[in-house]
Amino acid sequence: MTLIQALVLGLLQGVTEFLPVSSSGHLVVLEHLWHMPEQTRLALTAVLHVGTAFALLVFFRRQLGSILTGIVAREPGRRTQSLLMIGYIAIGSIPAAVVGLLLEKRIEQAFSEPVLVGALLLVTGGFLLATRFFQERNCRMGWWVALVVGVAQAFAILPGISRSGATIAAAVFLGMYRKDAFEFSFLLSVPVVLAAAAKELVGIDYGLAGVGPIVVGILVALLTGVGALMLMRRVVLGRWLHWFFPYCWVVGILVICLVR
Repeated sequence: MTLIQALVLGLLQGVTEFLPVSSSGHLVVLEHLWHMPEQTRLALTAVLHVGTAFALLVFFRRQLGSILTGIVAREPGRRTQSLLMIGYIAIGSIPAAVVGLLLEKRIEQAFSEPVLVGALLLVTGGFLLATRFFQERNCRMGWWVALVVGVAQAFAILPGISRSGATIAAAVFLGMYRKDAFEFSFLLSVPVVLAAAAKELVGIDYGLAGVGPIVVGILVALLTGVGALMLMRRVVLGRWLHWFFPYCWVVGILVICLVR
């Protein structure tokens, strides 16, 4: 693993992890083109997820801090709101946890099938385009909303389905305000991203990737991840999420036609 490869993969991970274009799909295709050995790929992918996990914690530090301090707040209303949000995140995390446990082997196989990734990128582009035709309907956060968005997140375990795109689109389809959809989508991702990073870090031979590439990959993924979150917030609040559908379709078609 060279420093240039680590830099490119870190940049790709940081940008695509939070934009609605599927980071896992892009990494699978690029690693396939580079003919990267599986163990080297797993080691670097694991540490890249650490970089974007830190980016998520940095960007949402205020919201996360407010939730955590609200648990012990004296004001009953604030404490209730914090406990409710934790409950919503817990409920929304269940579908991804169940799918990940029951279909772990099949999902791992999907990461070695670039053509499937291309097809799923077309699916991602489809629901991004559909968000253009849905309006805010004052839908408030609740248990049912959290579960539906959580099911959307479960589908995004597959490479090629964007996690941010799927969850925000699901919230938009339900009629949530864009700001609420953006925040809940990424707050919901915190336990999933942290759990995935922790799981991938176990049992990996990091010597295959090298200390230098690992450090470069984490730093680049962290910095570009924060930038991608800033951009994504503007995109969602500006109702421009559908602008990403041509990119997903073009990349999906190219992958299907050219990567064998």
